[in-house]
Amino acid sequence: MILVCYDIETAWRNPRDQWYENDCSGEQDATIVASTIMYEAEELGVHSVWLRGFDSAEVSSVFNLPKNHIPVMMFAMGYPSENTKPSPWHFERKPLEETVTVL
Repeated sequence: MILVCYDIETAWRNPRDQWYENDCSGEQDATIVASTIMYEAEELGVHSVWLRGFDSAEVSSVFNLPKNHIPVMMFAMGYPSENTKPSPWHFERKPLEETVTVL
């Protein structure tokens, strides 16, 4: 299991952006890094699955994280067994019109 966090004290902030002056790029940056790790692992034949929707405070407590480290996501990695096959719903796609709005 890999836990991906960011440091709220060092994450980038845009001081010139009045709408997001209190926001930082930590969550976005952490997920980009995690995605890159997962893509590279897949190239090496290692499968992964990401987990989100956990209680960040509880995860911080269980892993004894410093207060400035914010957990963003976890993912498990491993080699698939020969019997592992994705569920048929894995390949179902919604029509583009249902998921994209052109402005």
